[in-house]
Amino acid sequence: MKQFQTIIIGAGASGLMAAITSARNHSGNGQNILIIEKNKLIGRKILVTGNGRCNLTNTDISPDKYYGTNTKGLLNIFSRFSSKETMGFFEELGVRLKTEERGRVFPVTNQASTIVDLLTEELNRLKINIQLEESVIGLSRCYVGNCDAWKVTTDKAVYTAKYVVIAAGGKSYPQLGSTGDGFSLAQKLGHKIIEPKPALVPLELEGIWFHKLQGVKTEVELIIKEHTKAVSAKADELIFTHYGISGPAVLDVSRLIPACRSTSVGRMDYYDKSGVTIAINFFPGYDAESLKQFLAERCKAHPQKTLFNSLLGVMPKKLCHVLITELKIDGDKTVSHITKKELSCLSENLTAWAIKVKGPRPFAESMVTAGGVSLDEVNPRTMESLKAKGIYLAGEVLDIDGISGGYNLQFAWSTGYLAGSQV
Repeated sequence: MKQFQTIIIGAGASGLMAAITSARNHSGNGQNILIIEKNKLIGRKILVTGNGRCNLTNTDISPDKYYGTNTKGLLNIFSRFSSKETMGFFEELGVRLKTEERGRVFPVTNQASTIVDLLTEELNRLKINIQLEESVIGLSRCYVGNCDAWKVTTDKAVYTAKYVVIAAGGKSYPQLGSTGDGFSLAQKLGHKIIEPKPALVPLELEGIWFHKLQGVKTEVELIIKEHTKAVSAKADELIFTHYGISGPAVLDVSRLIPACRSTSVGRMDYYDKSGVTIAINFFPGYDAESLKQFLAERCKAHPQKTLFNSLLGVMPKKLCHVLITELKIDGDKTVSHITKKELSCLSENLTAWAIKVKGPRPFAESMVTAGGVSLDEVNPRTMESLKAKGIYLAGEVLDIDGISGGYNLQFAWSTGYLAGSQV
C-alpha cells in the first residue's frame, strides 16, 4: 500500500484548492499529497463555468445568497476565506481579474482554461501527486504503525493516509464525470445525505404557448409562492426555449420548484401538487393596479395605436403577440376601444402570468447540485467530518448551493482552503 499524509478525492475547484493549500502549509512540498481523479483531466467543471469564461467569485458574498441546511455556518467559512482572499490567491498565481456587473469576477482573458492552466502549473511546482482515470470505491479505517489512518481503495490500487478530503463534487454535469460518488462515500461513513436534486437548471413547461418564443429574452420577475406565501421574487433576465424557460431569473429559483408533474385549475389559480404557485411578472416593479394605470395613460396618449403597437415600446414584439393572442384579446383593435375589463385582464396577467411547470430539467443541464451532506455534520471552521475523524468534506458534496454569479465556485474555494489548511 502506498502511503501519503493526505489524499484528496476529486480534482475540481475544492479539491485543487485543498491540495495547493495543504502543500503550501508543508513548506511548499506536496510529495506527501495525492489527488485521485476519475477523469482524464483535472478541473473539467471549472472549464465550463461562466459559459467557459470562469466566473470564479463575486464581490458580494454573503449567506443570504445560498440555500441548504445550516447556511448560518457559512459565516464561519467565508470569514476565514472570502472572495477577497480568492482574488488574491489567483492574482498571486498570475491571473489578471476584472469585475463585471453584479459583482461577477472573471479572468481578463475571458477563458476558464486560464484558471485551470495556472492551477496546473502550481500543482506541478509544488510536486503534488495526481492519479487520473482512477475511481475511489472504498474508504475504511486502518492503522499505519500505531497510528489511526484511512485506507483508500480504488479500482486500480490501495493507498493509506492520515487525512482524506472528499471533494468529489455532486451530480450535475454527469457528462463531465459527476456521478455522486462523494455522497456514497460520505453515507458509508455515517453521514445523512439530503436528497440531491438539480439546481441552477432551466425549467420545463407544459403547454405550447411558449413554443413560438424560443430565443426571446426579457427582464422579468419570477414569482414563486408556497400556499400563497411568497418565497421568491427576483427581477432578472428570462430566456424562452423550445422546452420552457431559462436564464438567470429561472436558474436562481429552480431549486425551489418540485420535480413533479403539475395540474392546472385555471390561468390565475395554478397550483402544482405541492401547493407551489409559479408566475411571471413581465413588468418588474409593477403590480396589477399600477400597470393598469400605466397602460391606461399610454393608451390615452396615443389612442389611435393598436394594442400590439402600443405595447411594442415596453415588450419584445414576439412576446407581445403571443401573450395577447393567448389571452384572446384583439391586438389589432385601437386602444381607444379597449374595454376596462380587457385592460384589467391584461394588467393582471402580465404581472402574474401563471405557468405550468413539469419540473426542472435533468442533472445533465444543471450547473450545481442541491443536497448532500449537511453542514450540521461538519465543523464549519475546519470542514472536518463530525462523524469520522480525519475525514474532511469540501465543495459540492455538501448541502449548500448558491445563486448564479460566482457564488458556488467561491464556496468551493473557501471549503477547499479550510480543509487544506488542516491537512
